[in-house]
Amino acid sequence: SIDDFGTGYSSLAYLKRLPVDELKIDKSFILGMEESENDAVIVRSTIDLGRNLGLRVVAEGVETSTAWNRLASLGCDIAQGYYLSRPIPASELTEWVRARAEAGAKRRLRSA
Repeated sequence: SIDDFGTGYSSLAYLKRLPVDELKIDKSFILGMEESENDAVIVRSTIDLGRNLGLRVVAEGVETSTAWNRLASLGCDIAQGYYLSRPIPASELTEWVRARAEAGAKRRLRSA
C-alpha cells in the first residue's frame, strides 16, 4: 500500500518500481474535495488511476456523508474516517462489526 498518496514523498514512480496493491488517497484531498474543485479532480483522477492499474483505492479522512456518497459514485473501493467510526479499542471491534451488520440487515429488510 502506498500511504498518503499525492503528498510528501509518494511518487508516481512508486507505481512502476514497487509491488503495489493499494493506493491510499491522503485525507487532505478527501477533506477538501467538497469545497475545492481541484481537490475533487485529484481524488477522481487518483481513483481512476488506481482502478486502471488494477489497484484497490482507499480514501482516508472520510468525515461526511457527502464525501462518502461522492467516493462511492466515483468507484472508490474502501473508505476510512470518522464518518464511519472513531478509533475504537481492538477488544470492542467484534461487537462494533456485529452491530453494524445487524443495522444493515434491518435497513435491507425495511427497504424490501
